[in-house]
Amino acid sequence: MKSKPKILITNDDGIFSSGIYALWEALSQVGDVYVVAPSDEKSAASHSITINNLLRVKKVKRAGGFEGWSVSGTPADCTKIAVKEILNFIPDLLVSGINKGSNLGNNIMYSGTIAAAAEGAILNIPSIAISLDSHNVKDWSGAKIEAIKISKSILKNGIPKNTLLNVNVPYCNSEEIKGVKITHQGNQYFKDEFEKRNAPSGSSYYWMKGEIIDKDTSNQFDGNAVSKKYTSITPITFKFTDTSYFNTLVDLHEN
Repeated sequence: MKSKPKILITNDDGIFSSGIYALWEALSQVGDVYVVAPSDEKSAASHSITINNLLRVKKVKRAGGFEGWSVSGTPADCTKIAVKEILNFIPDLLVSGINKGSNLGNNIMYSGTIAAAAEGAILNIPSIAISLDSHNVKDWSGAKIEAIKISKSILKNGIPKNTLLNVNVPYCNSEEIKGVKITHQGNQYFKDEFEKRNAPSGSSYYWMKGEIIDKDTSNQFDGNAVSKKYTSITPITFKFTDTSYFNTLVDLHEN
């Protein structure tokens, strides 16, 4: 009898989030699921790792048979310590999510959800980051269905080395999702500003606020595809060399 695939799941919203519970429910239908996630929310932690502080690991149980390990560090820490210390095997698949809120365009640079999956790719594990395009989620069913379908596909077909999949699901009824678009990373960004406020003590502080700007008009780009109710799948890599400029730069510095 063929053994079930071993699936590591993590996130940046924390092990007690509703998104990781939904992901655990979904992927338990696909394989044996192992949860290693931050002990509390680490949104926008990007690819930071803990080097000047200790990491605490605790066993966690939630309703319905959910079990996992909480880690006091970042999402990238969770992937590292899961593979190198907690588990005694290399998982067949890593899925990070389901994130509350999309990870699109330029904003993926800040994402702990993406970073956990990127760390998986660095460790040569087929890795997916999955996010739902809402911060006020009452229904995870659409994202769960997409997570199951995409995970099964990757377990069957694999992912190239150094590549991960950034998946963003529109927030709507599952039957309203029009399909899947394979997309490029778009140009969506967060236009931030800082509001100066005064504390009761008399000292001042700043609070960041702003809005999402997305001017892409083609659904070949991730943000536009999601806005048109398509699930966006973008293959991305953590290799940052600008190959299109490489030869030009060589010529400039050799002359």
